[in-house]
This record gives sequence, structure tokens and C-alpha cells, in this order.
Amino acid sequence: MDIFDKFFSEFAYKFDKGYPDMNDKKDIDLLENIINNYLGEDEEDINIDVEDKEILNVKKEEPKDKEVLNIKGEKTGGSKIYNDTIRYTLYGDEYESKVIPRPNKKYPYSQSSFSVGVDSSDMGIFSKLYSAKPPKVGKEVGSAGSLGVGNGEIALYWLYHFSDSANVEEGRSGDDPDLFFNGQGVEVKSWDNDKGKHGLGRFGADKVNLSLLSIIFGFDALSTVFGKEGSSSKTVNPTNFNGSQLEEAMKNVKAFKILTDKNPELASEYPLFKSIVGNLDVVYDSLNISNSDSPKEMAIKMTIKLLEPKLIRKPGDGNHLVNVKSNGEIRFFHILLSKLEERENLLNDFEVRQSAITIDFDKIWG
Repeated sequence: MDIFDKFFSEFAYKFDKGYPDMNDKKDIDLLENIINNYLGEDEEDINIDVEDKEILNVKKEEPKDKEVLNIKGEKTGGSKIYNDTIRYTLYGDEYESKVIPRPNKKYPYSQSSFSVGVDSSDMGIFSKLYSAKPPKVGKEVGSAGSLGVGNGEIALYWLYHFSDSANVEEGRSGDDPDLFFNGQGVEVKSWDNDKGKHGLGRFGADKVNLSLLSIIFGFDALSTVFGKEGSSSKTVNPTNFNGSQLEEAMKNVKAFKILTDKNPELASEYPLFKSIVGNLDVVYDSLNISNSDSPKEMAIKMTIKLLEPKLIRKPGDGNHLVNVKSNGEIRFFHILLSKLEERENLLNDFEVRQSAITIDFDKIWG
């Protein structure tokens, strides 16, 4: 196969007509871009004449950083298994001899929350890679995909790593985020909508927080037993509640605290009140609550204590959670734990159902 046949067989799919239309400026620009990134195996110069006109005359240059490009002209580094998955998805069984094409555009990455749109010239490959998954650990490329990798992850990896927008590594080890961009964690999601509440994970295994919530909502139930005016007959489960219910429960916690502080003899005379005082101390000490804190402030402290372990684990304080849609819309959320304390309406931004936490990332970090 001569160099021209080889060239067009590898890159024809990038052109709308299956070949470069030299009367179309977009095709000419794309062709020039491809040739600038293409290193022939035998040719030192590439000359293409179209309709007796010399359109391009590109001199092949040695890469400035030989650690970045390998002998095929493909960017090195990243993840071998992800690279092989990309090749297999694009080329099938002959993937091992193929070069991963580069995106036509660079994409932003910064320490902030921001949105990105995949350029139309990159959407073809992005769409093919959107649902691609690497094989399970120890399995061959092309076998059943790993359940630990969701939609959009491979496509995002290709978009950023091979456009030199960031050095991207996989992070599928233990509790690592899905990817690392320049060493910083990036957890990848594929929600249909960036807005609204989305799952953060279950906290049933978090015995400390589950115990605290049981005590807090236990006081809520106790106020009903005592017939406190305005108390609800409905018992709220510590694994199913929202922010307003947590604030209401904290009102009762505070009421019992005031009662026992004013009447310290109750704890010495009645075993029930001794137990109540002990549980109040656990709540106040664990959440660093002061007597001046309002029920809302108390509820926010409990909410932050519930959310922080999940966010610290994935993606990590100061890292990103990114939502990648199949239509090429990408939204990066810069997760700063300090934003939880700054968010006045935090209690409206989360809820718990069957021990699963949902949170509105857009309202807190958007």
C-alpha cells in the first residue's frame, strides 16, 4: 500500500464525503491538521497535488518532546488498557496496529466549575467511544466491559489526553476517582441532566453517622411520646429523611438540652433522663454544637458530617466531578468542601432515601 492509499484509508472517516473535498475550506483545514500530526513511515516530505495545484507541502519534523510521541506518532502515557479499548472500539480485531487519532481541538481544564462542548469535528469519535468500556481486570480487550467504568469515561479520556489538554491516567484502584487529570481526581458521571439531586452513595456502613442520626431522630420520637405541643405523630426514620425533617428533629434535641440544663437533678433522680443527657452530650460533642447554635445550624453541621466522608473519598476535596452527556455537553463541578458551610440553603439541597444520599451538585458547586 503506498503512502497515499494508507493515508486516506486511515483518515477518510473524518471527512463528511469520505474523502477531502478540496473545494471545501473545512476539509482543507482538516486535511492540513491531520497531515501536521501524521508521521509517515517512509516519507520525509508529503506533497499532494489537486487539480494541478500544489495545495500542501508539509515537512515532517521530529517531535519536540520524544517522551510524548512514540514511533507511530501517537501520544504515549495514559492508560494502556484504555488506549487498547479505544483502538478496539474504532478498528476492531486489527486494533493493535492502529494509531489512535487525535481530537481536532484542545479543551479547557481549570480549578473551577465550568462547561465544555465537544467540537463537531470530534463528535464522531466521541460518540463511538461514549459507551466503550475496558475489559474486566485480567480479561482480553474486546471481552465484556468492566461494570466499574460508566458511560463517557473512555470518551472523556480520549478527548483530553490525546488532545494534550491534560495528562490523563485511569484511577480504577480501590477508592480512587475514575480518572486523574494532571494528577488531580476526576469522578465521571453520565446523568441526563446536570441539575437536580443526584446520588452520592449509601452511608449505611458509616456506623458513627448512623448512630448519631438514630439519636437525633430518637429525640424527635421521644417528644411525641411526651406529648410535646406541635410535635408530629409521624416517626422519621434515620435512613429516610430530608433537610427540613432534620432541622425539625434538631428543634427537639435543643428543647431536651434546655430542659436538662435547667433541671440537672433529673439526670440524678431518673435513669431515663440520665440516658437522655448522655445522648445529648454525644450529639453536641460529635457535631461541635454550642448552646447558641440554632436548630438550622445544628442540622447543617449534621448534614456536612454526613456528606464529607463521601466527597472526601470521591472525588476528593479540591478535585472535580464531571457529568458527560452523550450529546457532547460536559459539565465539571469543582468540589470544595468549604462550599458546604457557605451554602445557606444546604438543607434544601440534599435528602436521604434508603440510606442513599442525593445532593444537588449544581446548586452547591455550579
